[in-house]
Parts: sequence; C-alpha cells; structure tokens
Amino acid sequence: MRGRPVDSAGTRVWMDGFVVFLLFLSIYFLASLYTDLTGAWGQVVRKNFFGITGGGAVLLLLFILYCGIFHLLRKPVQDLTRQAVGTIVLYFCLEVVLFIGQGAWPLASSEWFNPGLLGRAIGGFLLKQTGVLGIVLAGLFGVFLSATLYGLIEPLDFVRWASAFRGTLQAGIRRFSEFWTAVFLRPARNLLLKIHTGLPANESTPSPSTDGAQPAETPEIVPFSPSYVEEELEDSLVLSVEEAPEQAEIQEEILLPDGVDPSAFPPPLELFGNEGITVNPVSDELIRNQGERIISTLEEFGVEAELAETITGPTVIQFRLQLAPGIKVSKVAGLSNDLAVALAVPALRVEAPIPGTTFVGIETPNPRRWIVPLRALLESTPFQRGDFDLPLPLGLTVDGVPLVMGLEDLPHLLVAGTTGSGKSVLVSSCIIGLCCARRPDELRLLLIDPKRVEMTLYEKLPHTLTPPVVDSKKAVHALGWAIREMERRYELFAGARVRHLKAYNRKVLPKDRLPHIVIVVDELADLMMTSPKEAEDYICRLAQMARATGIHLILATQRPSVNVVTGLIKANIPARVAFTLPSQADSRTIIDLSGAEKLLGKGDMLLLTSRYPKPLRVQGPWIDETRITAFIQHVLRVFGEPQHIDIDSDENGAWGEIAANLEDPLLEEAVSIILQTGIASASRLQRQLKIGFTRAARLIDTMEQLGMVGPQEASRPREILVDEDKAEEILRQAFSGGS
Repeated sequence: MRGRPVDSAGTRVWMDGFVVFLLFLSIYFLASLYTDLTGAWGQVVRKNFFGITGGGAVLLLLFILYCGIFHLLRKPVQDLTRQAVGTIVLYFCLEVVLFIGQGAWPLASSEWFNPGLLGRAIGGFLLKQTGVLGIVLAGLFGVFLSATLYGLIEPLDFVRWASAFRGTLQAGIRRFSEFWTAVFLRPARNLLLKIHTGLPANESTPSPSTDGAQPAETPEIVPFSPSYVEEELEDSLVLSVEEAPEQAEIQEEILLPDGVDPSAFPPPLELFGNEGITVNPVSDELIRNQGERIISTLEEFGVEAELAETITGPTVIQFRLQLAPGIKVSKVAGLSNDLAVALAVPALRVEAPIPGTTFVGIETPNPRRWIVPLRALLESTPFQRGDFDLPLPLGLTVDGVPLVMGLEDLPHLLVAGTTGSGKSVLVSSCIIGLCCARRPDELRLLLIDPKRVEMTLYEKLPHTLTPPVVDSKKAVHALGWAIREMERRYELFAGARVRHLKAYNRKVLPKDRLPHIVIVVDELADLMMTSPKEAEDYICRLAQMARATGIHLILATQRPSVNVVTGLIKANIPARVAFTLPSQADSRTIIDLSGAEKLLGKGDMLLLTSRYPKPLRVQGPWIDETRITAFIQHVLRVFGEPQHIDIDSDENGAWGEIAANLEDPLLEEAVSIILQTGIASASRLQRQLKIGFTRAARLIDTMEQLGMVGPQEASRPREILVDEDKAEEILRQAFSGGS
C-alpha cells in the first residue's frame, strides 16, 4: 500500500499562513459591504469587487471562511470539490434572484442586494431567452443541484416522496368513493328500483331460493337473459336464474362490510407510535480507520485490495473491497477470524462476492445500531403501494432500504433463531402486517403455539379461524383440517375451471369468495416431537400443493436440527430466515451456508428466497407488546368478535364440522340424484337442482365426509360407496348426531 507523502513543517506553516491571510481578507471584504469603517480601500472593494460580482459574492466569501476554519482545525472538508461547485451554482442562482427582485421591495435598491454586472448579464440573458418562467425553473433546478452536491438530499428521495404521495392520494380517492357510494349512490339506487319495480326499497333485490321451491318472479332489471344463463351453466361456473338478480346488487358493494367505518381500516399508523427509524450516525474517522485497518491486515496475509466504498447500515458497516487481479475470493473469506481480531469486533462476516458486483464485502458491527420500529415499514412506499396480496414487513437491508415481500410469492416461510434473536418479534410483525393489509373476510389466520407463550395475545384478533391451538395433538388435527380445506378448494376450482384463488374470487359472487389462510406455527420442534410423521406429511403436502388455493405457512423454530427441519420440509419451503444460530451446522440446515452463527442478535438476520439465492442481510423490525394490544383492540372494535370455527378432526369434531351442512334441505334430494344417476358431480347437482356451484360443491363435500362418496382423484369421477339403504341409514345417524 502506497503511503501518502508527508508535508514538511515549513510547507505546512506557509500553508497555514496563507489560509489565515485569506480568512482576514474575506472578513475585510465582508465588512466593506456592510460598514464604512474599512476606509478608502473598503470603498474600492465595495465599488469594484461587489460592483462586478454583486451581493451574492457573500456566499463565496462565507465558503472561504468555512474551508479556512476547518483547515486550521485540522478537519478536512468532506467532498470539497462537490461543495465548491454547489456553492458556485447557488451563487449564480442568488445573482439571478437579485436581478429579478430589483425594485420589488424597498431594500432591493441597496448595495447589499445589488446583482452586480455579472448578475445583470446572466439575468438579462435568461429573461430575454426564457422569460420569467424559465428563470424560476432554472433557479429551482440550481437550488436542487446545489443541495444534492452538498449531500442534503438524494435524487431518489423525490421518487420516494412522489410514490408515497401517489399512495396517499389513491387511498383518499378510494375512501371518498366508498363514502359517496354508501351515503348517496346506494340510497338513490334503491329509490329508483322502488319507483321502477313497485317493490319496497328493502325488497328491491329478491333473495335466491334456498329450499328448492320456485324462485321469486325476476324483476325487469335482471342483467342476464335466460338463454345466456343456460349456456353458462353448461360451460363454467355461473349463477342460476334465481341468483342472477343478486349479482346486480352485490357487484356494486363497497369494499368494507356493512357497518364498518371506511376510515377505520386500514388501521391508523398512530396505533404503532410516532417513532421513526432512529439513525445513529457513525463518525467518518472511525469508518476510515476501520477501512485502513482492513486493508493493512489483508496486506499482511498477501491479499492486495482497494477500498471501493463503505455503506453504513442499521446493524453493520459494509466495506466493499476491489481485489487485485489474481487474488482468490476464497482467500479473503478464510481470513474472517483474523480480520475480527485486527478490528477487535465480536463478529465479522465476509460476503464474497456481493451479488451483482465485483466487490467483496466485509461486514463489521455498527457501534451505533439503528432502531427500526414496525411503523417505519408499514408507512414505507413498498408497503403502502399495495403491490402484494399478503405483504410481509421484513426489515431494512444493509443499505437502509425497506424490505417488504409478498407471502403469496414466497409462498411459505421458515424462520429459525435462538432465544432473544428476534424470531418471535418477526413473526408478530408479519401477522400485524398481514392484518393491516387485509380484512377478516379476505384473510384468516390459523395460529399454532405449542409453547403457549407467543400467540395467546391474538386470541381476540378478528382474523383468527380458531383460538390459538396450544395442544400439540390438536395442532396436528388443525394441519389435517388445512389439508381437507385445500382439497375442497381444488374441487371448487375444478368446477369453476380456474387454476388459482385469485381467478376464482374474480369469477364468483362476493359472498362466495374464499379468504387467504395463513398458518403460523411457533414452535415447529414441539410439533415434530409429538407426531413427527403426521406433522411432516401434512406440512410437506401443504407446502407442495396449497399455494394455488391461497393457503400459506409460516413456520418458526428454535432448534433447526435435521430431525426438525427435514430435507423434505427444506425442499418445499425455499424462503427461509436465519437469526442468530449456535453453530455452523444449524446455519447450513436453514440457509445452506454458514454465517448465521456470526449474526449480532436483536433482529439481525439472513434471508434466503428464490429472489435472493445468496443470503441477504436484514435488520428486522421491532414492536412493543403494548402496540400489538392497541392494534388488536382497534380491529376488534372495527370488525367485532372473531368468528371461530371448529377444526377438530376426531369423530365428534367431524360431526360438528358438517352440522351446518346437514341443515341444507336439499341434502336428501342430492343424495337421491347421485344414486339414481350414478354420477357424484357438483356440476350435475347444480343443473339438476338449479343452485349455485358453491352450494352444490358443499353438498358433495358433506357426502364425502359422511362416507357416501369417495375423494376426488385427478380427472376420474368420484366413486359412490353406498346403496340406497345404506345412504338412508347414514343420513338418519347424521341427523340424530347433528341434533
């Protein structure tokens, strides 16, 4: 490494003397503009120097004072050239402003605000060529350029501000539209229907028949002709004739359920406090010293490198090195312990190379870590933009950029970390992020907490399917219920001739839409110890097949051993997060690489996804338990008590699960139809009974649960397992058990 030539003492004295002379000269020039105490020379300076350069020259003199003082204090000015150019640009902008303002205010004619010959020349030229508007735009551009050169703003900040403003504007327009529809359009529409059809306003939309009787007379406003309905019944999932009028009403429903204040959801960010990201700046001298020490240590081991740039992140400072030709990257990676000793840091990570660059990254702990509250991620542009159906606020990257990813794209997540590493806080942040973005009718949560610690807080959350499952055996039953729900959804998709949840929900009535289901397991190890075979089979099957049905997994564990995170589970869950882990073996189990054992705890994590095939370092968010409680209380007031269901998979639980379907008056007639035709098909029942496909599929599911028909097997029809006598006996037992 080449050393910098050392200045001699004599040269330094002469330089200091010259700087002192410039300082006093600048002070004299400034004084000559504002006072008459500078004598004849001051008059000459005022007349000639300021007569040419104008009053804006004060900026240049102040900049000379600023640089001179820093030189005498032995503190070098950072980016001196950029700041000098920025000062000159700002000077020209001020000169043009002084030229335009001549005569506009009383003091404009004084020497202090004199634009000088230079200002008059530039201002006159611009005024003639571009007009007043051109001068204003040029001045704004000059101020922006000057602020950028000084490092006060970043050009990308304007893009972020514009995106945030667009998101806020869209949300405001949406809420106003909801208010307008609820207060004006819907009452006006009902009044017109009353006048047009002669029906009362509350009867303007007849309900479909539910008992197989003749449907009510169709009003004149039916949007579908009978021939169109008959054609669609044969080809795809459609409404029957008696259900068609209902679509005319529901298609114009507002986004939120009746009785819900549009301003109450999404929940206000004030629930999560007013704190922003706490950025604790690190001194440039410390960063420079560490960089020089890294270079010198590498040279001691025969590795020649140059420091390309440094990035200060929330948890670490990343030094990006450019290796000399012929130096192996693996050689730097093998020196991580030696570098940690040289820098006297507890842990050091080498990223070799940094993806997408030719640099090698040396990550050392930030002595002044940032605090990343969850609110900062919830109000960030990636979250507010609404690009994801199921957004997960994961944290800040090394360069301080908010990281938000969609669970539907992952499509499952595995989280591992020791106690106190931030694992449970990340899981809570994901739950809150999901519930902030989706209503209970759009998202349901199945929380499994064998530890009986983390999830009990969410018992009253309206998004939950059941109270948190704390018994390990019942947790396995809950996963079994998820398998059955997945299969039921695939049958619905087959009848609707769609491939995934989003397409299905676009095709059916709003009341028949299916919500996303997110299953959160904290702690996976307890589940694997109780029923390892069943748990692994259920998890693997869900991970393989459930994505299209809108069912997703978030699994968390403290013990990422190979008997807990098996090869099958890893293969089917590519998105994995590693917090601080005790050993390299555990790190390789989760992210297939070592490195998690060198993390710093308190939210410091490595993220591995299909988008980031090499682990990405992220600082996870923090949220206090009191903020979580406040959030739950808010959504509880908005949506009311959670509507829990029974998901037990034992015999009594099975009867309880289908009890509601046994009350369908068409069940016996549906059983009779499949026995007579020999075909157990939802579309057949839909045509025969003239009902919607969702109801027909529900009847087929009930028959399968009662043991009358077999499961769906690919494209083959269901097998009918009973005759008329057996079916009558099963129905008699079912009705008695349901009562």
